[in-house]
Amino acid sequence: MKTKRALALLCAAVLVLLLFAGCGPAKKDKPASALITPGVLTIGSEIGYPPMEYTTDNGLDYIGFDIDVGKAIGDLLGLEVKFVNTAWDGIFAGLEQGQYDMIMSAVSITPDRQEKYILTKPYVSNAQAIITRPGADEAINDPSKFEGKRVAVQTATTSADILEEMVANGAKIEIFPYEKVTSCFDDLLLDRADAVFVDSVVAAYYLQGDNAKKFVRTYLSDEPEPMAICIAKGNDKLAAAVEAAVDTLNYNGTMELIAVKNFGEDFTSGLREVTEEPVIPSLD
Repeated sequence: MKTKRALALLCAAVLVLLLFAGCGPAKKDKPASALITPGVLTIGSEIGYPPMEYTTDNGLDYIGFDIDVGKAIGDLLGLEVKFVNTAWDGIFAGLEQGQYDMIMSAVSITPDRQEKYILTKPYVSNAQAIITRPGADEAINDPSKFEGKRVAVQTATTSADILEEMVANGAKIEIFPYEKVTSCFDDLLLDRADAVFVDSVVAAYYLQGDNAKKFVRTYLSDEPEPMAICIAKGNDKLAAAVEAAVDTLNYNGTMELIAVKNFGEDFTSGLREVTEEPVIPSLD
Protein backbone atom coordinates (compact mmCIF):
# COMPACT_ATOMS: atom_id res chain seq x y z
CA MET A 1 0.00 0.00 0.00
CA LYS A 2 2.78 2.44 0.84
CA THR A 3 4.50 1.94 -2.47
CA LYS A 4 1.26 2.38 -4.45
CA ARG A 5 0.29 5.53 -2.52
CA ALA A 6 3.73 7.10 -3.08
CA LEU A 7 3.51 6.31 -6.76
CA ALA A 8 0.05 7.87 -6.96
CA LEU A 9 1.24 11.02 -5.22
CA LEU A 10 4.24 11.25 -7.55
CA CYS A 11 2.02 10.90 -10.60
CA ALA A 12 -0.31 13.58 -9.29
CA ALA A 13 2.60 15.96 -8.71
CA VAL A 14 3.91 15.39 -12.24
CA LEU A 15 0.44 16.05 -13.65
CA VAL A 16 0.18 19.35 -11.75
CA LEU A 17 3.60 20.46 -13.06
CA LEU A 18 2.61 19.64 -16.63
CA LEU A 19 -0.65 21.54 -16.29
CA PHE A 20 1.12 24.64 -14.95
CA ALA A 21 3.72 24.39 -17.70
CA GLY A 22 0.94 24.33 -20.28
CA CYS A 23 -0.70 27.40 -18.79
CA GLY A 24 2.45 29.50 -18.94
CA PRO A 25 3.02 32.24 -21.51
CA ALA A 26 3.38 30.94 -25.08
CA LYS A 27 6.82 31.25 -26.56
CA LYS A 28 7.05 33.95 -29.18
CA ASP A 29 8.80 33.20 -32.43
CA LYS A 30 11.93 35.24 -32.86
CA PRO A 31 11.20 37.91 -35.49
CA ALA A 32 12.93 37.18 -38.78
CA SER A 33 15.79 39.47 -39.75
CA ALA A 34 15.35 41.57 -42.88
CA LEU A 35 18.63 40.10 -44.16
CA ILE A 36 19.88 36.53 -44.05
CA THR A 37 23.40 37.84 -43.39
CA PRO A 38 23.76 41.08 -41.39
CA GLY A 39 25.34 43.85 -43.43
CA VAL A 40 24.99 41.95 -46.71
CA LEU A 41 22.28 42.21 -49.36
CA THR A 42 22.19 38.77 -50.97
CA ILE A 43 20.59 38.72 -54.42
CA GLY A 44 19.56 35.67 -56.43
CA SER A 45 20.09 36.05 -60.16
CA GLU A 46 20.38 33.82 -63.22
CA ILE A 47 23.73 35.00 -64.58
CA GLY A 48 23.29 34.31 -68.28
CA TYR A 49 20.54 36.64 -69.44
CA PRO A 50 22.17 39.59 -71.20
CA PRO A 51 21.86 42.50 -70.82
CA MET A 52 20.10 41.98 -67.48
CA GLU A 53 22.79 39.81 -65.89
CA TYR A 54 25.73 38.04 -67.50
CA THR A 55 29.51 37.71 -67.22
CA THR A 56 32.48 39.46 -68.72
CA ASP A 57 34.33 37.69 -71.53
CA ASN A 58 36.66 36.05 -69.03
CA GLY A 59 33.66 34.69 -67.16
CA LEU A 60 34.88 36.05 -63.83
CA ASP A 61 32.82 39.19 -63.23
CA TYR A 62 29.07 39.75 -63.21
CA ILE A 63 27.78 42.65 -65.29
CA GLY A 64 24.44 43.90 -66.62
CA PHE A 65 21.46 46.07 -65.75
CA ASP A 66 20.31 44.13 -62.69
CA ILE A 67 23.88 43.87 -61.44
CA ASP A 68 24.37 47.63 -61.68
CA VAL A 69 20.99 48.40 -60.10
CA GLY A 70 21.56 45.84 -57.32
CA LYS A 71 24.91 47.39 -56.44
CA ALA A 72 23.38 50.88 -56.47
CA ILE A 73 20.61 49.74 -54.11
CA GLY A 74 23.23 48.23 -51.80
CA ASP A 75 25.19 51.49 -51.76
CA LEU A 76 22.10 53.46 -50.75
CA LEU A 77 21.28 50.95 -48.00
CA GLY A 78 24.89 50.88 -46.78
CA LEU A 79 25.21 47.16 -47.49
CA GLU A 80 27.70 44.87 -49.15
CA VAL A 81 26.08 43.20 -52.16
CA LYS A 82 26.47 39.51 -52.95
CA PHE A 83 24.98 37.89 -56.07
CA VAL A 84 24.09 34.19 -56.03
CA ASN A 85 24.10 32.65 -59.51
CA THR A 86 20.98 30.48 -59.66
CA ALA A 87 19.33 28.49 -62.45
CA TRP A 88 16.09 30.16 -63.49
CA ASP A 89 13.91 27.09 -63.01
CA GLY A 90 14.84 26.98 -59.31
CA ILE A 91 15.25 30.66 -58.51
CA PHE A 92 11.92 31.15 -56.71
CA ALA A 93 12.39 28.00 -54.65
CA GLY A 94 15.75 29.41 -53.55
CA LEU A 95 14.06 32.56 -52.26
CA GLU A 96 11.51 30.49 -50.34
CA GLN A 97 14.34 28.45 -48.79
CA GLY A 98 16.15 31.59 -47.63
CA GLN A 99 19.17 31.27 -49.91
CA TYR A 100 19.03 35.00 -50.72
CA ASP A 101 17.16 38.11 -49.63
CA MET A 102 15.59 38.92 -52.98
CA ILE A 103 15.58 38.10 -56.68
CA MET A 104 16.77 40.52 -59.34
CA SER A 105 16.65 38.54 -62.56
CA ALA A 106 14.21 40.01 -65.10
CA VAL A 107 11.21 38.91 -63.04
CA SER A 108 8.03 39.75 -64.95
CA ILE A 109 5.03 40.77 -62.86
CA THR A 110 2.34 38.08 -63.02
CA PRO A 111 -0.75 37.47 -60.84
CA ASP A 112 0.67 34.15 -59.62
CA ARG A 113 3.93 35.75 -58.48
CA GLN A 114 2.08 38.65 -56.85
CA GLU A 115 0.13 36.14 -54.81
CA LYS A 116 3.19 34.20 -53.65
CA TYR A 117 5.78 36.95 -53.14
CA ILE A 118 6.27 40.66 -52.55
CA LEU A 119 6.86 42.27 -55.92
CA THR A 120 8.06 45.85 -55.96
CA LYS A 121 6.61 48.49 -58.24
CA PRO A 122 8.01 48.07 -61.79
CA TYR A 123 11.59 49.24 -62.20
CA VAL A 124 12.12 48.40 -65.88
CA SER A 125 9.64 48.14 -68.76
CA ASN A 126 9.43 45.13 -71.03
CA ALA A 127 7.29 43.35 -73.63
CA GLN A 128 7.43 40.24 -75.78
CA ALA A 129 9.55 40.42 -78.94
CA ILE A 130 10.39 38.24 -81.94
CA ILE A 131 13.92 38.13 -83.32
CA THR A 132 14.83 36.58 -86.68
CA ARG A 133 17.76 36.72 -89.11
CA PRO A 134 17.81 39.62 -91.60
CA GLY A 135 16.18 38.60 -94.87
CA ALA A 136 15.50 35.06 -93.70
CA ASP A 137 12.21 34.99 -91.84
CA GLU A 138 11.23 38.61 -91.41
CA ALA A 139 7.68 37.58 -92.32
CA ILE A 140 7.45 36.14 -88.80
CA ASN A 141 6.19 39.47 -87.54
CA ASP A 142 3.56 38.23 -85.10
CA PRO A 143 3.17 35.17 -82.84
CA SER A 144 0.39 33.95 -85.17
CA LYS A 145 3.12 33.49 -87.81
CA PHE A 146 4.85 30.86 -85.65
CA GLU A 147 2.61 28.24 -87.27
CA GLY A 148 4.85 25.58 -88.83
CA LYS A 149 8.02 27.30 -87.59
CA ARG A 150 10.87 26.39 -85.25
CA VAL A 151 10.89 28.80 -82.32
CA ALA A 152 13.65 28.96 -79.71
CA VAL A 153 12.72 30.09 -76.20
CA GLN A 154 14.09 30.02 -72.68
CA THR A 155 12.32 27.54 -70.42
CA ALA A 156 10.09 28.64 -67.51
CA THR A 157 9.64 32.16 -68.92
CA THR A 158 6.49 34.04 -69.86
CA SER A 159 7.59 33.66 -73.49
CA ALA A 160 7.61 29.88 -73.06
CA ASP A 161 4.22 30.00 -71.32
CA ILE A 162 2.70 31.83 -74.30
CA LEU A 163 4.11 29.32 -76.80
CA GLU A 164 2.95 26.34 -74.74
CA GLU A 165 -0.55 27.79 -74.51
CA MET A 166 -0.61 28.29 -78.29
CA VAL A 167 0.39 24.67 -78.85
CA ALA A 168 -2.20 23.49 -76.32
CA ASN A 169 -4.80 25.38 -78.35
CA GLY A 170 -3.82 23.56 -81.54
CA ALA A 171 -1.00 25.64 -83.07
CA LYS A 172 1.63 23.60 -84.96
CA ILE A 173 4.83 25.10 -83.55
CA GLU A 174 8.12 23.29 -83.04
CA ILE A 175 9.35 24.70 -79.73
CA PHE A 176 13.07 24.52 -79.00
CA PRO A 177 13.39 25.14 -75.22
CA TYR A 178 16.72 26.07 -73.62
CA GLU A 179 17.84 26.78 -70.06
CA LYS A 180 19.92 29.76 -71.27
CA VAL A 181 18.61 32.46 -73.59
CA THR A 182 22.04 32.69 -75.21
CA SER A 183 21.51 29.19 -76.64
CA CYS A 184 18.34 30.43 -78.37
CA PHE A 185 20.31 33.02 -80.33
CA ASP A 186 23.07 30.51 -81.11
CA ASP A 187 20.42 28.25 -82.68
CA LEU A 188 19.02 31.14 -84.69
CA LEU A 189 22.45 32.00 -86.09
CA LEU A 190 23.07 28.36 -87.03
CA ASP A 191 19.67 28.14 -88.78
CA ARG A 192 18.45 25.53 -86.32
CA ALA A 193 15.58 27.86 -85.40
CA ASP A 194 13.50 30.28 -87.43
CA ALA A 195 12.88 32.77 -84.62
CA VAL A 196 13.53 33.58 -80.98
CA PHE A 197 10.62 34.60 -78.75
CA VAL A 198 12.04 36.69 -75.94
CA ASP A 199 11.79 39.73 -73.65
CA SER A 200 12.25 43.06 -75.41
CA VAL A 201 15.04 44.04 -73.00
CA VAL A 202 17.05 41.05 -74.21
CA ALA A 203 16.13 41.76 -77.83
CA ALA A 204 17.53 45.28 -77.39
CA TYR A 205 20.90 43.83 -76.37
CA TYR A 206 21.06 41.60 -79.45
CA LEU A 207 20.29 44.53 -81.74
CA GLN A 208 23.30 46.61 -80.68
CA GLY A 209 26.78 46.83 -82.21
CA ASP A 210 27.92 43.95 -84.39
CA ASN A 211 24.80 41.96 -83.47
CA ALA A 212 22.68 44.49 -85.39
CA LYS A 213 23.94 42.84 -88.61
CA LYS A 214 23.02 39.35 -87.40
CA PHE A 215 19.52 39.85 -86.02
CA VAL A 216 16.37 41.84 -86.68
CA ARG A 217 13.37 42.47 -84.45
CA THR A 218 10.19 41.78 -86.39
CA TYR A 219 7.64 42.12 -83.58
CA LEU A 220 7.16 44.04 -80.35
CA SER A 221 4.03 43.37 -78.31
CA ASP A 222 1.68 46.21 -77.42
CA GLU A 223 1.03 44.41 -74.14
CA PRO A 224 3.45 45.69 -71.47
CA GLU A 225 5.19 43.17 -69.25
CA PRO A 226 7.14 45.23 -66.70
CA MET A 227 9.61 43.68 -64.30
CA ALA A 228 9.94 43.88 -60.53
CA ILE A 229 12.26 42.94 -57.71
CA CYS A 230 11.00 39.85 -55.89
CA ILE A 231 11.11 39.55 -52.08
CA ALA A 232 9.79 36.82 -49.78
CA LYS A 233 6.35 37.31 -48.26
CA GLY A 234 6.53 38.84 -44.80
CA ASN A 235 9.79 40.71 -45.34
CA ASP A 236 8.05 44.08 -45.42
CA LYS A 237 11.00 45.89 -43.86
CA LEU A 238 13.34 44.96 -46.71
CA ALA A 239 10.64 45.63 -49.31
CA ALA A 240 10.09 49.18 -48.00
CA ALA A 241 13.82 49.94 -48.00
CA VAL A 242 14.31 48.56 -51.51
CA GLU A 243 11.31 50.51 -52.86
CA ALA A 244 12.70 53.73 -51.42
CA ALA A 245 16.15 52.98 -52.81
CA VAL A 246 14.81 52.36 -56.33
CA ASP A 247 12.75 55.56 -56.11
CA THR A 248 15.93 57.40 -55.14
CA LEU A 249 17.77 56.02 -58.18
CA ASN A 250 14.94 57.33 -60.36
CA TYR A 251 14.87 60.68 -58.56
CA ASN A 252 18.60 61.37 -58.92
CA GLY A 253 18.91 60.14 -62.52
CA THR A 254 21.08 57.11 -61.77
CA MET A 255 18.50 54.64 -63.08
CA GLU A 256 18.40 56.32 -66.48
CA LEU A 257 22.21 56.24 -66.74
CA ILE A 258 22.27 52.53 -65.88
CA ALA A 259 19.53 51.79 -68.43
CA VAL A 260 21.21 53.63 -71.30
CA LYS A 261 24.52 51.98 -70.47
CA ASN A 262 23.05 48.47 -70.68
CA PHE A 263 20.19 48.79 -73.20
CA GLY A 264 21.31 51.64 -75.41
CA GLU A 265 18.05 53.39 -74.47
CA ASP A 266 16.02 54.13 -71.34
CA PHE A 267 13.63 51.28 -70.50
CA THR A 268 12.86 52.80 -67.09
CA SER A 269 11.29 56.20 -67.79
CA GLY A 270 7.65 56.78 -66.88
CA LEU A 271 7.37 53.77 -64.58
CA ARG A 272 7.70 55.68 -61.31
CA GLU A 273 6.61 59.23 -60.56
CA VAL A 274 9.10 60.47 -57.96
CA THR A 275 8.73 64.20 -57.32
CA GLU A 276 10.77 64.53 -54.13
CA GLU A 277 13.78 62.78 -52.69
CA PRO A 278 12.65 59.63 -50.85
CA VAL A 279 13.52 58.82 -47.25
CA ILE A 280 15.06 55.36 -47.06
CA PRO A 281 13.96 53.49 -43.91
CA SER A 282 16.54 51.75 -41.73
CA LEU A 283 16.87 47.97 -41.76
CA ASP A 284 17.99 47.92 -38.11
